Amino acid sequence: MDLNTVRRQSGRRRLPKSDRLPARVRLSLLMFLVYAAPGAVVPIFSLRLSELGFTPIEIGFCCATQALGTMLAPLFAGQIADCWIPAERCLAVCAFVEAALLWLLASLTSPSAVFAANLAFWLVMSPAMTLSTAVAFAHLADPAREFGRVRLWGTVGWVAPLWLLGWWLGDSGSAESILAWLRPANPHALLADAFRLGSVAAALFGLYALTLPHTVPKENPRSWAAPLAAFRLLKGRAFFVYAFCTLGVYIALPFSTQLTPLLVKSLGVSPAWLPRLLTVAQASEVASLAVLPLVMNRLGNRLTMCVGLIAAVLTLTSLMHGRPLALVVGGLGLYGLVISCYVVAGQMYLNRRSRPDVRASAQALHSVLSGIGLLIGNVLVGVIHEAFAGNFAATFAVAAGGSVLLLVVFAIGFPRETTPDALATSSPRSP
Repeated sequence: MDLNTVRRQSGRRRLPKSDRLPARVRLSLLMFLVYAAPGAVVPIFSLRLSELGFTPIEIGFCCATQALGTMLAPLFAGQIADCWIPAERCLAVCAFVEAALLWLLASLTSPSAVFAANLAFWLVMSPAMTLSTAVAFAHLADPAREFGRVRLWGTVGWVAPLWLLGWWLGDSGSAESILAWLRPANPHALLADAFRLGSVAAALFGLYALTLPHTVPKENPRSWAAPLAAFRLLKGRAFFVYAFCTLGVYIALPFSTQLTPLLVKSLGVSPAWLPRLLTVAQASEVASLAVLPLVMNRLGNRLTMCVGLIAAVLTLTSLMHGRPLALVVGGLGLYGLVISCYVVAGQMYLNRRSRPDVRASAQALHSVLSGIGLLIGNVLVGVIHEAFAGNFAATFAVAAGGSVLLLVVFAIGFPRETTPDALATSSPRSP
């Protein structure tokens, strides 16, 4: 059996010798670029819609397009990458389409147009996130140890545009000079410029995707319908509890992402500092992702994921109180633990539970769960916030109560492990 055959069967291909950068560095840069485009847009999206005069329900439905895209697109993209087309080519196509749609979104002002364009954006953005994770797992020598440190650069990529946007909106002399040259008819920084910044980031991502190492599709996959094989993971108790709690976490997430910018603005934070303040959660996420392998080795998957759920309860409780600003900032700092200790640790669990020929589709299954949760959550936020006449405390109280329930269900229902790796064998293996 020759070397190429071994590589095809393993689904992992070493970077060519001509590539001077190690795989972890290249994949870290991939994560940075994948998350830079949504990082420029998502945190200020509800602010932009509020600026356009959208009602809470209209904001909720427009924000729910992220969920619709997450639900509809990734399973198909996962099947393509698992069986037919190299993932790096899918990534390049998605990235260039993202760039065009974000540039268009900067000029749209009606709810229906924003809804349609943002839905189209997430139909290509969501598969890009899923496939980038699959590419990382395919090319890392030890995904369980290395993925957390690679994924943290996605968080850095999310944060960087917000700091640049804060400088841009701060009306600094340099920004005004650039605007006078780029846009002489209206040389003022606008929230809509965030979409243009995201468009540039997406274009850079597309160019970089063209340079990625080849990720070989499986020539003879064991399942003709890889997504269906991934769904069979649900037959184990551990995964069923994980899936239920993951759904709940993503239902609660929009209460933070959609309402926190509006809450912070109501507390009198300036436009220049508002985007920067929203990166506090990502700062804690970067720090916790850097030590995630050590935490998981010490605590195991179950306790690590419990830490993430506890952080969700504390964050939403602090947002429920809403004052003073220091309490809100402290709560946002804790929310980074939800992403690292629950979401990313859960993705690593999911990767270990899956056969090599369905791993991209298993990650897509995670995206579908998150999509269903985000869809319910975003619409629920708009309905509840309007029902409570814009009362932040009452709206956040609903999410905080739900998070307590998730913590109890996970702590009771998720099986204990005797070793950190026991989770991979705590329920029957997928067929």
